[in-house]
Amino acid sequence: MAWDKSAKSIQVKGEMEVYEYVYTAGKNGEEFFKALKDKKILGGRCEKCGRVFVPPKMFCEYCFGLLKLEEIKGKPIIDSFTVIYYDNDGKKLETPITVGFISFEGVEGGILAYVEGVPEIGKEVEILEYNIPLRVKVK
Repeated sequence: MAWDKSAKSIQVKGEMEVYEYVYTAGKNGEEFFKALKDKKILGGRCEKCGRVFVPPKMFCEYCFGLLKLEEIKGKPIIDSFTVIYYDNDGKKLETPITVGFISFEGVEGGILAYVEGVPEIGKEVEILEYNIPLRVKVK
């Protein structure tokens, strides 16, 4: 199934009030972000069922078991991706941007990334920058 590029999208322009707020990533979220600075991907393993989640949460979404943090060693692969040709104002970009969802072997969830190279679902990538989003290169 292909995306019909001739279909018009619906856009609503206006303003939205946003009040000042403080966001906390939580204990495991903070450890996850700290680990990124050390070029590590942390996940959370459920102490009850053994499932591993990236990014880590406090509890397993299947059995509510407590998640224990561990470094993810599985190879990163492209789970899905999209190519962006236009900016938010409808102006064509000089260079299209590829954004992908990167998952890891044996792990549920994943992390968004800017993708360099020719993307293909299931293809392994090399992590070039450990930020949110990641920056990866197709192997």
